[in-house]
Amino acid sequence: MDNKILLQKLAELPEIRINKHDKNELYNAECITRKPHHHRKNVVGNIRPTGSSFILYNNGDWVSKNKLGIKTIEEAMEWVKKDIENLSR
Repeated sequence: MDNKILLQKLAELPEIRINKHDKNELYNAECITRKPHHHRKNVVGNIRPTGSSFILYNNGDWVSKNKLGIKTIEEAMEWVKKDIENLSR
């Protein structure tokens, strides 16, 4: 899975804003439609454009996509869309 393609797909979602870390080359995907009672704002974390790994939120923790069994961009996007729904309720 290519993170450049993932970043492009995430940028197409109107509910997402891509933010670059100040001190390194990592990016996060922020849910801009989240409700105020949700303290968490990111749906994807630590995306390195030149790599293939990133983390997703699962049951109160940030977990590697590999531990979640996500192998394709489509699976990652499905996960992200469900998380956006959760944060936007």
